Amino acid sequence: MRIGLLLLVLLVVLVCTVAEPLAPTATLTAPDVLGPTTSIEVAAHDRGWGLADVEVRLVPAGGGPPRVLAHQTFPRSLGIGSGVRDTTVTVRADAGGGPPPEGPATLEVRARDWSWLNLFRSAPTVVRTATVDTTPPRLEVLTSQHRMAVGGSELLVYRVSPDTTESGVVVGETTFSGTVGYLQDPALRVALFAVPQDQPAAAPTAFAVDAAGNRRTAAIDVRVTPTRFPDKTLELSDGFLQKKVPELLAANDMPPAADLVEGYLRVNGELRAHTEARIRELCRARTGTRHWNDGLLRLPNAAPLAGYGDRRTYRYGGRDIDKATHLGFDLASLQGAPVPAAAGGTVTFSGSLGIYGETVILDHGLGLYTLYGHLRQIDVKAGDTIERGQTIGRTGDTGLAGGDHLHFSTMVGGVHVNPVEWWDGHWIHDHAVARLVPYEGGAAS
Repeated sequence: MRIGLLLLVLLVVLVCTVAEPLAPTATLTAPDVLGPTTSIEVAAHDRGWGLADVEVRLVPAGGGPPRVLAHQTFPRSLGIGSGVRDTTVTVRADAGGGPPPEGPATLEVRARDWSWLNLFRSAPTVVRTATVDTTPPRLEVLTSQHRMAVGGSELLVYRVSPDTTESGVVVGETTFSGTVGYLQDPALRVALFAVPQDQPAAAPTAFAVDAAGNRRTAAIDVRVTPTRFPDKTLELSDGFLQKKVPELLAANDMPPAADLVEGYLRVNGELRAHTEARIRELCRARTGTRHWNDGLLRLPNAAPLAGYGDRRTYRYGGRDIDKATHLGFDLASLQGAPVPAAAGGTVTFSGSLGIYGETVILDHGLGLYTLYGHLRQIDVKAGDTIERGQTIGRTGDTGLAGGDHLHFSTMVGGVHVNPVEWWDGHWIHDHAVARLVPYEGGAAS
């Protein structure tokens, strides 16, 4: 009896150690279409004494040896198991040595522990079918002789293949997405783009990407001329700081400042950056209509107080304390003057917007937006359809404004560009409308 009990105990110990019955598990995260740089993520788990190894394979459906994309091993500890119960593997589809062969394939994950029972576990832990695509989409630039200044805009028409999922123009660190569906030919795309005022040496390049992440680029026939932006100095008064700093910190859920200068630096730096990032998000969409055939309307009878691209130095107490770039035009008219919509479109945003105070942003189509800041009164709401010249609000001094005026910006995909170009109907015709005419054939306008 004692011998039988002892044998039973030994059998239990054997099963729980070297013959561990609980096999490892794994999960695999990957898209259905794999490109050379596609990321594949695997998470393996063992409920017992720990993992022995984890292997990720790509097996071509047409035959041929499997490609081992990753292999991790975990040596035994104390002669039983590794003690490693969880591991993650992140690997690219080309990790097996260059681009994988195109076509149907299978992803396999094999996770093993140190159990003797692995001798009887031949099937992969996870199996997943996929398609390998290593061919970039087609891309053909159609328009030519683009001429622009730093801070200025241009328009590109180009053709892509049906497998394209993302396309447009990249300029330095900035991407200007193309508009899908504006032109009748489904293969054609339109991209308004700019050379940002803070990236003067960036060269515009067209690009197209497919679902597998394959990317093709194409040169654009473009000449960019330098722009010299004015340097200006602004003196900050105690009255201005006392009026604006506490108000803006409180309105934007920022903690109170130890002193007014420290608070101003946070408003002019942190809040300004946050405001511009939000504008980029608000202006991300590319509406497939166009409401800017003519020059944009300017605030009537208004004198310019500041221009686009002004390099500002802020002084207080006889010393320079900060710098910033002004990204629009400050236009002063009568106090509380009615503000007309520069063109028809849709209200993208209406409300308080950081340093611009009470603000309206209008979407005019194909990535062109206008911003109206420092308003004392707003007469429209998000989603409204606006006609050219319609009053959208009244000038004021909300936000980081020292007096009643309108801050007017034009943006291409959220990037501030020079409004002077867009106020000029001849410029719009030569640099945008004339490029579209040969391809429109039924496009919305």
